[in-house]
Order: sequence, then structure tokens, then C-alpha cells
Amino acid sequence: MKCLSYNCRGLASAPKKLALKRLIETESIDIIMLQETLCSAEQISKTFQALTPGWSFIALDAAGRSGGLAIRTNPRSIRVDATWGGTGYLGLDFFSADLGMELRMVNVYGLCNHRKKLWQRLLHLSLMEGDKTIIGGDLNFSLGFRESWGSTALIDSITDYMTNLLEQTSFVDIPMQKLLPT
Repeated sequence: MKCLSYNCRGLASAPKKLALKRLIETESIDIIMLQETLCSAEQISKTFQALTPGWSFIALDAAGRSGGLAIRTNPRSIRVDATWGGTGYLGLDFFSADLGMELRMVNVYGLCNHRKKLWQRLLHLSLMEGDKTIIGGDLNFSLGFRESWGSTALIDSITDYMTNLLEQTSFVDIPMQKLLPT
């Protein structure tokens, strides 16, 4: 099972759509999580229909000039059982044919100003419990100098909070695999 998590910062431009289409085709993606779509669920649905006809789709509208989340799944390898969401997160329960198991995925867009509140709210949801939960998206936090923000590496103001959160919840931080820039 391959999952792509992509902060698209809007998906209106033709080059972004083409880059996403190329990634889907060359990487055999099963699940696509988009953050910061900057548009309505209806607009992103039209874009996805052109890129991946026949795939299942859920989305949350952007609020003003930020946010917007979408998840698209390939029905050949993923059976969606349930979907849910709220401000800053969108989730689905699904069966992966490749893995032969039920999983839960949460796509998160953590606005910089309200990250701590978002995580406190998320972790109080019973939907976040269990050992088969995958969290991805644009979390907007760093765990230390190994992660860079732009051209420099900085310690985030809530680094300690996030590091403690990972330890307390037994979440595992999987390092990103960087693809070529689009």
C-alpha cells in the first residue's frame, strides 16, 4: 500500500495538477491525502475526477484563504468503510487489500497558530485510539534541528510538546521520503 501526502497549497494551477498526475501514475499510489487545497470540496472533486477517474473521494472545504483537506482512494486496493472529519482533520476507516487488514487514516492540516489545541482535541477523540491508526498531512510542527523550515533549521515553539506527545501516545515518527520537487 502506497500513500501520498501532499500539501498542495492550492490545486488550481495546471503544473500542480500535472505533477500530481505524474506521481499517481509513476508511483502506483493507493491513497492520496491533500492538505491546503484552498478550495471547496466540489472544486477539488472535479480536479480529482479528471486525474483519477473512478476513485473514491472525501473532502472538507477550505475556510477562507487556508485549509481544505481531501483524501482519494483507489477502489482496486482500498475499500472505504467509514469517513469522518472536523476542523483541521479528515479521516477514514478502510480495508487494504495489499495488507489484508483494516486500518484508520487521519489527514491533518495543523494551522500554525492553533496546533496544540488541534492535537489536544484530536487525541480526545475515540477515533484516534488503536494501534492501526496512520496520521499524515501537514502537521506544522518539527521535532528538532533535523527538520528544516525553509532554508534553515529551527526549533519549533512546541517541539517539546510534540516530542512528549509522540512518547506518551506510542506514535511512531516515520521520516519523510522526499520526492523530486515539482
